[in-house]
Amino acid sequence: DDLATEIPRSLLLGFSSSDDSVIKKLNKKKWKRHLSSSVLQGFTCTKVTSLRKVHIKNLIKACRRKGRQKVILKETQLTCMYNYIKGESDVASYSLYPPDVLLYYDYSLVTQVACRSYFVELADADFSVFSSVLSYKRATLFANARSCLGITSTTLTEDNISVLGNMCCTLDGSYIMNSHSSILEKLKHCSDLTSVQAAATETLLLGGTTTYGAPSTWSEQTLDDLGILPLYLTETFYAEFNKVTNECTVGMITQVVISDDTFPFDYDDVTQFNCCLSATIVKDNLAAITDKVDQEEYLTIVLMKLREVGFPPDRKEKVQVLGPASRVATNDDINMWNITKIDTLCALMDSSDGEWDPDMAKAIISKYLSKAGNSLGSAELNCIGGANLCSLDTSVLSAITSDALSKADALTVSNCTLEKKKVLFPIAKVAFSGTTRSTIDGTTYQLMENYLGKQVCTHTHTHTQTPHLERQSGKTLQ
Repeated sequence: DDLATEIPRSLLLGFSSSDDSVIKKLNKKKWKRHLSSSVLQGFTCTKVTSLRKVHIKNLIKACRRKGRQKVILKETQLTCMYNYIKGESDVASYSLYPPDVLLYYDYSLVTQVACRSYFVELADADFSVFSSVLSYKRATLFANARSCLGITSTTLTEDNISVLGNMCCTLDGSYIMNSHSSILEKLKHCSDLTSVQAAATETLLLGGTTTYGAPSTWSEQTLDDLGILPLYLTETFYAEFNKVTNECTVGMITQVVISDDTFPFDYDDVTQFNCCLSATIVKDNLAAITDKVDQEEYLTIVLMKLREVGFPPDRKEKVQVLGPASRVATNDDINMWNITKIDTLCALMDSSDGEWDPDMAKAIISKYLSKAGNSLGSAELNCIGGANLCSLDTSVLSAITSDALSKADALTVSNCTLEKKKVLFPIAKVAFSGTTRSTIDGTTYQLMENYLGKQVCTHTHTHTQTPHLERQSGKTLQ
């Protein structure tokens, strides 16, 4: 059974009524859906003449693929199928046969009582299958549907549309414009739309009463949800997306708006935040904005607005209030900043605003040090912190004095490379022991602990006389 799905399609053809036992065995096998559909698509009146009628009927029923891969059949196949079943006792059991076959039924045999069930099953049919010779049937079928469902105007209800299904693809513009918006869901599955249908679809959408909402709320997701429909719509439709992108519809952001407790929650769409925020407002209210805005994409917009007005390079107080917005800055931004005072450096290095990318941290500290007279003293080291200190080159680290390191807070430099730790260790040894001797006491060891690493194994044997050393530190030195 498991190997049945590997049988080529060509080997499944040509069985006759004399092979009845073989066909029964084959039918019990496990078939791939695409394979069985491909075989069924080969149905022709010529090929089935050698089969018994009961087998032909079963084959026709097998072509029904509701909820599974549809069997694509042509008009000649469908009319042939109908001719085989039209005299059967279950011909009115519409759910047994392929929806496309129902297109060719003699509607005079469909009773008024059963007409709704007929159209419910017909809803899944492909109305584009009609040839030019039989294309008149589309209009005839809709006329019969109107009579069955009691439709007396161009306004179709949600229930009408649900029953009609794919027949909606045959309707003219007046029905599309005046009907329940669920008709759009049916039109999304049409193989094609006429220019009149497309224009009516656009009018219905622009009216703003559909499930897709008012044009001002449309987004990229709207385009995805509309399926194929946008392919048929005009510039008028797409202009609405430009309005959403380029116009503020929520309300301009002012000083009063910023001071409100709900700011920036009313601007949950980042596009609207961008449209409603002017560069002047950012420049004049930078501290208040950065105090409330913390999402990266919003902070990027704040920094972009500052660039528009030209960030004042001589205004260090502006740099100091950048807060989290500083973390989305580029090297070009940093080059414009005034970072000459230690309070500015400390404001930028504030860990509560987020971690710095090592390259950006290096750029900021380097700009501060480029000012004559600035150095990495104890105050600077406390501002920078160990993690950001590790972003600096060894040539810069080697300039740190033992006095500065001794007066600084404990710096965690675990993320420093081995090469950088080798530079910091001797500075720390002098800073905390006042000597370059290899033997140090326990107190000195604890002060130096953050600067120790695997590279200082030569010093571990000197610590055996300090029994109060922490076990964790010992592990670091192993």
